[in-house]
Amino acid sequence: MNIEQKVKRLEDILIIAPYPELAKDAMQLREKTDIPFSLISGDPKNPWQQQINPATRVIISRGGMAKSLRKMQELPVIDVPVTPADILKSISAVARSGYKKIAIITPANILSKPSRVMELSDQLQLIFVTDADGSIENVVKRLIEDEKVEAIIGDRVSAQIALQHHVHSHLLKSSEESVLTALDTATNVLRAQTSERTKTKEMQSILDVIHEAVLTIDPDGIIKVYNDAAKRIFGFPQDIAGRKYSDCFTDPVLLNVIEEKKEERQMLHTLANGKKIVIHHIPIYIDSIFQGSVGIYQEISKIQNMELNIRKRLNDRGLTAKNTFDDFVTTNTEMKQVVTEARSYAQSEATILVYGETGTGKELFAQSIHNASKRNKGPFVSVNCAALSENLLESELFGYVEGAFTGAIKGGRPGLFELAHGGSLFLDEIGEISLPFQAKLLRVLQEKEVRRIGGDRIIPIDVRVICATNKPLFDLTQEGLFREDLYYRLSVLELSLIPLRDRKEDIIPLAISFLKAEMQRENRVLVWENTDVFLPLIDHQWLGNARELQNAIHRLVICTPEGTITQDLVSQIIQSIKKKQKTAQKLEVEISTDFRKMETDIWRKLLNQYDGNKERLCEVYNISKTTLWRKLLIDNNEQIGE
Repeated sequence: MNIEQKVKRLEDILIIAPYPELAKDAMQLREKTDIPFSLISGDPKNPWQQQINPATRVIISRGGMAKSLRKMQELPVIDVPVTPADILKSISAVARSGYKKIAIITPANILSKPSRVMELSDQLQLIFVTDADGSIENVVKRLIEDEKVEAIIGDRVSAQIALQHHVHSHLLKSSEESVLTALDTATNVLRAQTSERTKTKEMQSILDVIHEAVLTIDPDGIIKVYNDAAKRIFGFPQDIAGRKYSDCFTDPVLLNVIEEKKEERQMLHTLANGKKIVIHHIPIYIDSIFQGSVGIYQEISKIQNMELNIRKRLNDRGLTAKNTFDDFVTTNTEMKQVVTEARSYAQSEATILVYGETGTGKELFAQSIHNASKRNKGPFVSVNCAALSENLLESELFGYVEGAFTGAIKGGRPGLFELAHGGSLFLDEIGEISLPFQAKLLRVLQEKEVRRIGGDRIIPIDVRVICATNKPLFDLTQEGLFREDLYYRLSVLELSLIPLRDRKEDIIPLAISFLKAEMQRENRVLVWENTDVFLPLIDHQWLGNARELQNAIHRLVICTPEGTITQDLVSQIIQSIKKKQKTAQKLEVEISTDFRKMETDIWRKLLNQYDGNKERLCEVYNISKTTLWRKLLIDNNEQIGE
């Protein structure tokens, strides 16, 4: 019997008609199609459940009946569709009868996410609903009592309920063409079932987890295949192929799983030898006849160790991106548009240049873009270009071979470009790199290959580059401080992040989000009366953007007594921030033609204001200690000591 012959058995396809008209249409189709099928009525008065042939492989029904069958049967259930023409035909019939406010109610598996209300004219109003949020009876009752509908169009169940409430009802019917469509779909399902069941049941189960313990048992209980992992886990002393499983297993749980011939997945069990395993047992049935089973057994300690080692290696290298677009907290229209652009950029392989002030979340965008891209399974590598000297940045990005310079570790070291292969590389503060290094970076981006310092081997790389800066790179190109060709290489796609002071509606939601995170980190439980207690936050300029806001909220969590946040406490935090900023504004600096010297003088005076506390100064101004060290440089030879 070939595949086509198997498809054409009468009992393979069963149509269960929930209303007489559908049964009539199906009967008429017997003369118009060569697809054989059985037909029974789904009338509540008819014991149709007892009439389902055990050989049935696909059921066709509609609406609530199809929905109920999916809960009762493991067989595939095909819906007879309701077309727009079917719906319009019913609406037209009811409207011609003089009803003006009409509800069209269907189970969600017929009509998904319809418009809520449609005003077709001053006299005709349509309400589309589904039973996705409750029972048909509750939906009908709400439409009658709350919406005051005059007529209801729906399936058999909703029509009967409407009549019980003395409201006009109309049965939403599927056309003969819809029944034929369902039959074609059922035929395709049968064809796919028949061609795949025998080929995939046994072999695919083994191939998917070939490195785990595997046992296959035939219908007579004879072990056909086992692997070395099974011998190791269960301690089989000799060859067990060809022996009955009951002679090889003594564990009552394993014996029971096999003997019941039922599917088990992710069942935890401890063997007599103390090993903890996960059991996957898959019985194989062909045409309802048991053909054997496949047992797959995983040792929990091996799974845990493997996952632990992978996570440890990735976390040690910092090659993971933790944030996604779901982490963004914003109600600002422009910022939402930026997020939308970033989502679309994630689908591209082009380089991205992210503009934004300090603390606006440039790396948050970079991580989210990576996680939404096709590279999300690959590594995410981040480096702050301003935090490293030129030589150190070169060795970090490109790597080096053994003996390339004094201090090079034995065996050399791969660069971040190599580590990011197959993933994304985020270059923060790209505007800080020197012109000579810009040329080296440009070559790597153009050639898609890298050579380690001191080495002669060319290493091809596949890396998506995302850059960020708080400087106007185009202006720097006009001033000769940034290579124009590198700028155009990096700025294929651009994102401009909006400062927090320009989207004040986001301040309080962001503050609450930070507050919840900081409470968890500090293991504190704080309460507040309402969001009005955070109103003082809105008047602050937040020059450090979200990062400054997060620091302020962290301080609030630590300093709040009695576990209650009040508006006065929030105001005190803001005043302390403004006081420090006011102090900084009173610094006096001698005017000089050497701008770098003036900037150094400013940072020195600021450091004096903080009594030489570099950590505190870096925290307030949201910079790293390395950046502060660079800004305190007087010239190439003189620097402020640590």
